[in-house]
Amino acid sequence: MIKLNRPYIIRSITLIICLGWSIEPHLGHAQSISFTDVAAASGIDHINTSGSAKKQHIIETQPAGGGFWDYNNDGILDIYLTNGVPQDSTRRGSVGTALYQGRTDAHFSDATSRSNAFLTGWTMGVTFADYDADGDADLYATRWGPDVLLGNNGDGTFSDHTESSGLGSTRWGIGASFADFDLDGDLDLYVANYIEFTLGGPPFYDQWCTHNGVPAACGPVGAAAQADLFYRNEGHGDFTEISAEIGLTGRSYYGMGVLWTDYDNDGDPDLYVANDGHPNSLFRNDLHRFVDVALIESVAYSGDGRPQAGMGVAAGDYDRDGRFDIFVTNFSQDHNTLYRNSGQGYFLDVSGRANLAGTSRPHMGWGTFFFDVDSDGYEDLFVANGHLMPEIEQAGIAMQYRQQNLLYRNGSKGRFIDISNQAGSGLQIKEVSRAAAYGDYDNDGDLDILVANIDAAPNLLRNDSQANGNWLSLRLRSGGSNREGVGARIYLQTEDGKQMREVRTGTSFQSQNDMRQHFGLAKASLADITVQWTDGTEQHYASVAANQFYTIVKEAYKITVE
Repeated sequence: MIKLNRPYIIRSITLIICLGWSIEPHLGHAQSISFTDVAAASGIDHINTSGSAKKQHIIETQPAGGGFWDYNNDGILDIYLTNGVPQDSTRRGSVGTALYQGRTDAHFSDATSRSNAFLTGWTMGVTFADYDADGDADLYATRWGPDVLLGNNGDGTFSDHTESSGLGSTRWGIGASFADFDLDGDLDLYVANYIEFTLGGPPFYDQWCTHNGVPAACGPVGAAAQADLFYRNEGHGDFTEISAEIGLTGRSYYGMGVLWTDYDNDGDPDLYVANDGHPNSLFRNDLHRFVDVALIESVAYSGDGRPQAGMGVAAGDYDRDGRFDIFVTNFSQDHNTLYRNSGQGYFLDVSGRANLAGTSRPHMGWGTFFFDVDSDGYEDLFVANGHLMPEIEQAGIAMQYRQQNLLYRNGSKGRFIDISNQAGSGLQIKEVSRAAAYGDYDNDGDLDILVANIDAAPNLLRNDSQANGNWLSLRLRSGGSNREGVGARIYLQTEDGKQMREVRTGTSFQSQNDMRQHFGLAKASLADITVQWTDGTEQHYASVAANQFYTIVKEAYKITVE
């Protein structure tokens, strides 16, 4: 036994008390963050159906996408959800995607039938953008062939524009995102494709594979990768596939997550692709031609040089240094990866020091995003989880098929705190989650979460947090071909420092976030705003009042309350 003298005990107690004074306020704030699942109560009755319960085929493990958008321009977010195919062949024509129209009372009505937005078959992900510049957002759905483009008619209905637009690839699309890569004013499209796969066909036929000694769907290893596709918008409602022309060729990988972001701050959008089991890709935009710099920028592999199973992807300036960092979700028994942008031509894998490595290893990560959950001015992080194999719980490795999602609070010093178990009943749910998106569906000033689950209802996690800070929400509008300001940057300055956002489509995994840009202001009541449009135009707005939804119209050089 070690004998401690009285002065040492007094000093130790004093240290513990001091530490308590510094820690308790932070813990109390974290415990005030709370989410409640209100999907059913708000009128969302969609049930995902994805083949058999055994999940013998890899196709059955993927199709649960969805996201937030405002398809009817009423200022209220709507929801779109994808679906798979039921094992029962007699039900196949009645099971498919769903569109829910948001209402002023924070509830939803099923608009699937009346909108003509219903798709059957294996539908994976979605991205929304006004590709034809007619003033309303259209829908692109990735599928196990063919992909579909639904044009928004502006009257609450949609028409199939796939063939007339030159799209409709029959490859297995997963991630997709629009951006103006050549800065000509219209929106181009990148689609990440997965593997060559046929039910009951080669290379797997109807065989089972094994993982950790339990039955598992075969793939993707052993299957041929399908090349991704890049479509240039020709400005007349049609697209041309130009991958070879602009340098997006080379070895094909198992593509999943897609992210457009100007990581090098040179004014044009660069492209990051999360690949499953292959090195990830970072295509730097060099005067409208792309060069894969993932290896030299240190974002192709983990920090210890391993290819990971990249699935979901997000970008955010979590450390507020004026550079976008990249986060990628990965397979279980590995870690999710945070790449910090050094601004000197390379990234650093800071997953461990940021407390995102060990906490993620028991989980299989999919949809993900940075967002300011408590409006304190620092972007927090959400990860949707769920395994591939129903039998994984029999493997004896403490893995679960249905998994808890993860919510990390940004500690503002480069380290995240896992507050999942203190964040309300909505974060205690365990499902086989895939897509995830954020958006303020009830327009109360804080960000809510949509999660799509395999073989289950989605979760609509209402943010019921207490003690949130002040906030601003900004929507960009332009009279040109890029009506929603995709690719524009917004800088916000308060006494507490500077924040940065970028208007994006797609990202996460098979999903899309609310395109309104939410900023937490903490205690600040006013903020100065700078918008950098993709054509180089810069606009400034001083002393903008907190706790309002604003629209900024480029041509009017005006900011108005919605």
